[in-house]
Amino acid sequence: MNAKEHGLSKETIDAAIAQTIAVVEGPHKLPAILTLGHLALRTGVDYVALRGLLTGSCCHQYRHFKIRKRVNGPEKTIRYRKISVPTPDLYRVQRWIAVHVLRSVPVHGASHAFSPGNSIVKCAEKHCGAKWMVKLDILDFFGSISEMQAYRVFHSLGYQPLVSFEMARLCTYRPKHDVPPNFVLPRYQIPSGRVKKRNRVIESYNHPYMGILPQGAPTSPMLANLAMRDIDEKILSIANRFGLQYTRYSDDLTFSTRNDFDRQQASLLIQEIANLLIKRGLMLNRQKTAIIPPGARKIVLGLLVDGDLPRLSRPFKDRIRQHLYYLEKFGPDQHVSKRCFDSVGGFFRHLKGLIDFANMIEPQYARESYVRLCAVVSDAQIESPQNQ
Repeated sequence: MNAKEHGLSKETIDAAIAQTIAVVEGPHKLPAILTLGHLALRTGVDYVALRGLLTGSCCHQYRHFKIRKRVNGPEKTIRYRKISVPTPDLYRVQRWIAVHVLRSVPVHGASHAFSPGNSIVKCAEKHCGAKWMVKLDILDFFGSISEMQAYRVFHSLGYQPLVSFEMARLCTYRPKHDVPPNFVLPRYQIPSGRVKKRNRVIESYNHPYMGILPQGAPTSPMLANLAMRDIDEKILSIANRFGLQYTRYSDDLTFSTRNDFDRQQASLLIQEIANLLIKRGLMLNRQKTAIIPPGARKIVLGLLVDGDLPRLSRPFKDRIRQHLYYLEKFGPDQHVSKRCFDSVGGFFRHLKGLIDFANMIEPQYARESYVRLCAVVSDAQIESPQNQ
């Protein structure tokens, strides 16, 4: 009735009803999103602000900073990971999309990250007792998933093309319009990083650069997983042909077998996976490629898998043990200062996070460690204002 009062035609009303039914009663029972205005209403974000985020008239969409990145190997080079935190309005929209749309969609069975019910432990369990293992890593995983791939995810869920495009753009990052190609990241200097066709219907939506998933947006992990579904299926097919177990935890790909295998087969596997990925705009990080033969230590996502169940590695336990030893020997204030933490409270939360992780794998060890931690660090030290 309200639609007719607003002068909408019967054809438009029927199309909106059909679209609503297709999504709401579809396999994933998702919320209907008919227009950008409808999305603004659902998320509680002002329509003008939302459109500004789409067109780029809102200049500051993300706050960027870098954090240190762990580097394996003998080199002492410090590397950094770029984190892009969305502005409050953009975060609110992304968070709504993540919770109400993306979280309801199942990922591929080989994927064990960023989805309900999955964990590092479950992923590692798949490889327990393996004789041979091959470990691969996708280079710049989130940054390699494009706005086009995000669009295909939303469109595959039943949303109309324009709405799918708008949600994809709201979930991706691109440089400003006026930044010349030689001043942007290498991915924007190649043809696949630039938009080929102009939008002649909504001119304000045009942008020279193809968006990518920003590391720091709440939608990026789930969108990356869903964009990888068909790739995971193809990788699984290759793994089955080689007689291997396959799992993916974000950008970490692990293959293993308890049967006979050799380095020549492993090399063939790696080449097939590399060829498949490169066709989808993804590349292997060759520095993190590893073939692990029988007799060598088998570690998956930091957990030992040489037995029937995953176990904590010795370096991980040593890390906790060292902290507890120096806390007991020198006291919290001196140890926290020496390790360059901002506060006792911050250090306590850091170490408790490590112990909480240990609790998923070895509960008895975690309980003993937590008792020692609480015996040294008092509640007053944790809750003190200067320790927040």
